[in-house]
Amino acid sequence: MTITQQKWPIVLIDPHRLRRHEEHDAAHACALHDAILAAGVWTTPIIVEWEDLIVMDGHHRLSVACAAGLSQVPCLMADYQSVRVESRRAEFVVTPNDIRQRARTGLLYPPKTTRHHIPSEWNSCCAVELAALRKITAPNCAWAHSHLPNPEDRCAV
Repeated sequence: MTITQQKWPIVLIDPHRLRRHEEHDAAHACALHDAILAAGVWTTPIIVEWEDLIVMDGHHRLSVACAAGLSQVPCLMADYQSVRVESRRAEFVVTPNDIRQRARTGLLYPPKTTRHHIPSEWNSCCAVELAALRKITAPNCAWAHSHLPNPEDRCAV
């Protein structure tokens, strides 16, 4: 397992503890799922707000982690003092407080509504074998499977 050290730590967290604030695109999540499983290695950490464990960047990767039954996933811990956020959609105003509220209530933004500007020096990478992230008794993420295009198109795990 290789994790690049930097100012903000990369830690392994149970994906079921992470809080989403926006939906994900099921087709993209399925393609990403197949690519990650084919590689057998997790290479990009999910960027997570450290206080409330809110996903800043990586909703599709979170979906993959849950659908693949991973019991832990690499996460780069950050905060909203270091990361700037904006809306990609004119119909939504996005602030860190709005994101926290949506994560807490489950009233999620549509996919790709928020854009978190991550400092370029955070060009983090990791190389963690998927086998090291799995646990045989890991619970399944019902929302990950329910948000795939349809039962016939579910990604092979």
